[in-house]
Amino acid sequence: MVNLSTLAIPAIAILALGGVISFLLAYSFYPEKHENVNIDGKCYELVGEAHKRFVNLAAREDIETLKLQLSKVVPNDVNLPIIFSGRDSDIDTFKHKYNMVVTSQQRVKYYPNMDASIVTAMIPKIELQGIVGNLNLSDVYPSSKTVAGSVGIQPNSYLTLEDGKDVSIKLNEFMTNGIREIIANSDGVKSAECRNNMYVGQ
Repeated sequence: MVNLSTLAIPAIAILALGGVISFLLAYSFYPEKHENVNIDGKCYELVGEAHKRFVNLAAREDIETLKLQLSKVVPNDVNLPIIFSGRDSDIDTFKHKYNMVVTSQQRVKYYPNMDASIVTAMIPKIELQGIVGNLNLSDVYPSSKTVAGSVGIQPNSYLTLEDGKDVSIKLNEFMTNGIREIIANSDGVKSAECRNNMYVGQ
């Protein structure tokens, strides 16, 4: 009998990867890049310079998420479960570069016909801090994401529900303050009709 719980994480990871691929295709073909935001009760469309700055802010949020999560993990000499993805050749290089124990590797296809994998592994916190500390924005941009930039920390006993709430609050503050700064100091900010699919900051 198939244990459905053992299939849940690979299935979620595959669906997430499919979503990233779909986003990249849509992003590549959309003629004008923009973002709709709802901040302080007002709605805006960010285009041009403002959109570029929003993309940078979102990339910084990805890196900040990992830093905040790692700051919650004690003690320092623990192994953490991570998940990452990429082309098989890049995955092999990444696995050999860092001290980790692979726990699963699910083969997938990148568009249009590229061999890729979704990998779960255990890695020492110190080693993961080194990876995160070396990330730059281009590592996490959707259009140029590297294997290192795809790394996420999986749920584990070192990150409690309260830790997750605190990280979420800090990330919301980070994004809200960043968007306020973009709106106040960027070209390409337009008033917009409020919609349900807008990014909403508090």
